[in-house]
Amino acid sequence: MNVFCAENSRVLEELKSPMTQIPLKSAIGEAAYNEAMASNEYRYVGNDKCRLCHRDFFIGRKHDLHDHSLEYITTSEHRDNPRCLVCHATGYGVPSGFTTIEQTPRLVNVQCEGCHGPGSNHLKIATIKKIGGGFLVGTDNHERLKKMCKACHTSRWNHSFTNANFQDAYARYKKPAPK
Repeated sequence: MNVFCAENSRVLEELKSPMTQIPLKSAIGEAAYNEAMASNEYRYVGNDKCRLCHRDFFIGRKHDLHDHSLEYITTSEHRDNPRCLVCHATGYGVPSGFTTIEQTPRLVNVQCEGCHGPGSNHLKIATIKKIGGGFLVGTDNHERLKKMCKACHTSRWNHSFTNANFQDAYARYKKPAPK
């Protein structure tokens, strides 16, 4: 047994609690989520596509803990645990999202789409119309973005913010290199 997990009461509490809802479903609501996934317009593409237009954000996030989130569980017995993967990988539990490190290596960790949802529609709009948009959780909808954050960053898992300083943390993430 992994010593880290055995001694970490937060992990043990998490394993006893109800399964965390998929962050994307939590942020946009079940009806909108079901409609979007049934449309086949929204598929995860991986952040290699994001770097083509959003280079500053891509580089800035390489030093962020989100871009290393899967590393925290890969050495534990919870490497394949859905309770962990839903917050430590991009799109776990969502069609076209992360399944395993071996099958979907392009979606390891919490990448751009981990917060904004599948990027295929955004790529299509940006390529054809040369404009932004097309995300289920875009920068135009701050309430949805906040719900995405709070789906994983609960009172038990508040590594980067607490409710008291959430607005400060949220503001930092609007910048290419949050610090």
